[in-house]
Amino acid sequence: MKTTNKIIVIVAAVLCGITTSSAQMRTAYFMEGSYFRTDMNAALAPTRGYIKVPMVGGLGIGFGNNYFSVNNLFYKRNGEVYTFMHSGVSAEEFLGRLENQGKLSMNLNNSIVGLGGHSKKLFWNFGVNLRSNTEVTLSKDMFSALKNLSNGVYNLGDTHISNREYIEAGLGFAIPIKEFMTFGFRIKGLVGLADLSMKMDKMYLDINENVVKAELMGGIKGNCALFNGNYPAGPIEDFDTSTLIHQDPTAILNSIKSCYKSWGLGADLGFEFRFWEEHIKISVGANDIGFIKWNGASTINAKGNANFSYTGFDLTAGEAKIESGFNAEMTPSEGDYKTMLSWSLNGGIEANILNNWIAFGLLSHTEFCQNFTRTELTASVNFRIGRWLSTSVSHTFLNGNQPGVLGWALNLHPPGFNLFLGADFIDTRYAVMTMNNQAIPIPQYMSSANVYIGVGFNLGKAKYMPSMQGKSKRANRLAKQNPPQKEA
Repeated sequence: MKTTNKIIVIVAAVLCGITTSSAQMRTAYFMEGSYFRTDMNAALAPTRGYIKVPMVGGLGIGFGNNYFSVNNLFYKRNGEVYTFMHSGVSAEEFLGRLENQGKLSMNLNNSIVGLGGHSKKLFWNFGVNLRSNTEVTLSKDMFSALKNLSNGVYNLGDTHISNREYIEAGLGFAIPIKEFMTFGFRIKGLVGLADLSMKMDKMYLDINENVVKAELMGGIKGNCALFNGNYPAGPIEDFDTSTLIHQDPTAILNSIKSCYKSWGLGADLGFEFRFWEEHIKISVGANDIGFIKWNGASTINAKGNANFSYTGFDLTAGEAKIESGFNAEMTPSEGDYKTMLSWSLNGGIEANILNNWIAFGLLSHTEFCQNFTRTELTASVNFRIGRWLSTSVSHTFLNGNQPGVLGWALNLHPPGFNLFLGADFIDTRYAVMTMNNQAIPIPQYMSSANVYIGVGFNLGKAKYMPSMQGKSKRANRLAKQNPPQKEA
């Protein structure tokens, strides 16, 4: 039991306390000096132009889920801490804390090249990024069966796993249409690197007094430039797996050169509206609207099914009455296919006071993933100290996020340099697990985690979008308070 508890503690720490949610920095949405906000809304421009340092200029990694948190997996009874599997924790209490469907996502967004700048009439930006999206759905019945393991039929079929890796190159513009409105867009070309999807069409467990039965049916589809889509179809037991991947060095080189054959297009759109001398701002942005067309020549497919039944023990034969079957086969590639990108919709409202030194923001963030949709609300307080320092504190609601889990971000953006550090989910309360007389601190209420790092070089003087037209009252007021000639 100690070993089991230790394994569960380690798994919980990995899932709940480290960073691997769409890779978008919610806390940075209202930080005017940050170029991360442009990733969430193409109409939101940073105050200065920039050049990102390759690989660390814009790095965001995140893990989001609505199931796994220390608060869901561990329970305190009479001064002792038990896992959800302990008999002292009822199934009703444990399962009552879980939603009907488990939703997990792991994302990476790493800037390879990034730069942007203010021209006389608009803000432009260009970037090349490495993107990775992994999404998993889990059936609640899976945990019900694990906890109860009693008579009943458990439907475990609501299980999907998908992973997509691609490179995007995008060119975007934020254009003031009127004094009170800015429109932004970004057009992106995509090159698919890898695509993997696994879907369980049927998976159930039936337990009753007479028999224990299980059945599984599903399929796997994969695409990668190194895959050989001309493999011979047939049963797995007769299949030579070495035919799936190119072995000859020349073939490998040619397949890498032809990776552009998995291609796609994407777009980001955004608006910002400003009212009451820009003390009130309303914005909306849609990101990653698009598709990837995967090359059928590098696609592999497999499907399979398995069944198992146990009807008791044959005393005469001295053996268990077990029947089982397994069948899997490689199926022919069906040619090119398309997948839609997982896209997101952001809507924000900001109210600023004290000449824009303090701003209160509320952001709605919705992710439209391959197999589920997830919505979160983030409230933040933003402090803008001059034209070189911004910081923000936030809290994200919904999707299993608990009070006491806060976000924080710091952005230094003086002339010539830009440094950003931030995270949306920082647990202020920790549970202490004791294993082998060693205290292990674990975030108690976190169900998601992320971290963002940005290092770059600022270009030009600080500007605000309305000031490009020379009509904004706020821009004129700021110009009087901060004469340009005094800026280094």
